[in-house]
This record gives sequence, structure tokens and C-alpha cells, in this order.
Amino acid sequence: ISIMSELRTNRIIPRDGLASGYSGGIIQIKQTVVSVHTFNTTSTSKVDITGMSVDITPTRSDSKILVSSHLTYGGNNFNFYCDLLRDSTVLGAPSSGNNTCTIALCGITNTTYQMQNASLLFLDSPATTSATTYKLQIAVQSGGEFYLNRSKRDGSNDATCSSTITVMEVSG
Repeated sequence: ISIMSELRTNRIIPRDGLASGYSGGIIQIKQTVVSVHTFNTTSTSKVDITGMSVDITPTRSDSKILVSSHLTYGGNNFNFYCDLLRDSTVLGAPSSGNNTCTIALCGITNTTYQMQNASLLFLDSPATTSATTYKLQIAVQSGGEFYLNRSKRDGSNDATCSSTITVMEVSG
């Protein structure tokens, strides 16, 4: 006799319920790992970071999406301004001020071999069950250069790394 069972759910809630303000559990996780080191820019206007995007289709309209990203980068001259977007909507950036962005990446000044790391974590409420894209964009301070996953020099003793963007659907 062969017995097979399958449990399917789109919402997980503890037996005793949830405390006010808390969500249930993780429904799905999607991740993009960018291990190439060919993206670079000198643009002072925001441009997509090639490969740093991930698609998710929420199963419930009341779900939250937890976005996590880790960037490894190099460059030269000053600061980098990074935005997290849901489709074309910038998330987490102030509505006014100088060089508004979701996260300011630590600038690299007058070196060609240094690399930095930056991480972000953002909880979004997209209120949809449609396919949604989360992505990162970058701009550099005038005269600057940004290189994903490598230093500007990219020499034989310099590191080459990977960057990630991860989304998790959390039940509401």
C-alpha cells in the first residue's frame, strides 16, 4: 500500500493567532545572484544595475515583500546613490533633499583597488498579486566611477565578488 499526502497552503498562522502588528510566515523566496563583473557606470543620473533585479508574483494581495540586497563594488571618486525600485516606483527614499536615494553607498576616494560592501533591507506592501520586479539603480557623484563586483583596477591581486538581491513574500 502506498500512501501519499501533500499539504498546500498560502498562509501560515500560529495556532494561537498572531499578536497585533505581526505577520505569519514566509510563503516564497526568490533570489538573483550576479557574479559577473562587467557593469560599470559614470552616469550622474540613475541607471539600472545590470542583473540586479528579481521578479516575484505575490500569492496574496495583503502579503508583504521583504527585500534584501548585498552589493560589492569598487570605483573611484566620491559617492554613489542607490535606489530600490518596485517596477518604476522608488522605495524608501526621502521626497526632498540633495541626491535623494534609498541607500547612499560609501564613496571611494582616489583609489583604484579598494572595494566596499553595502546591504539594504526593506519591507514593502505592494498590495498586488501581479508579477512585480524589484531592482536596483545607481548614480555617481560627478566625476565618479562605479564598478559592480570588482575594483576599478581589476588587477591580478584584486578580488572579484558577487552581489545579490532577494525577495521574500511574507503572509499578512
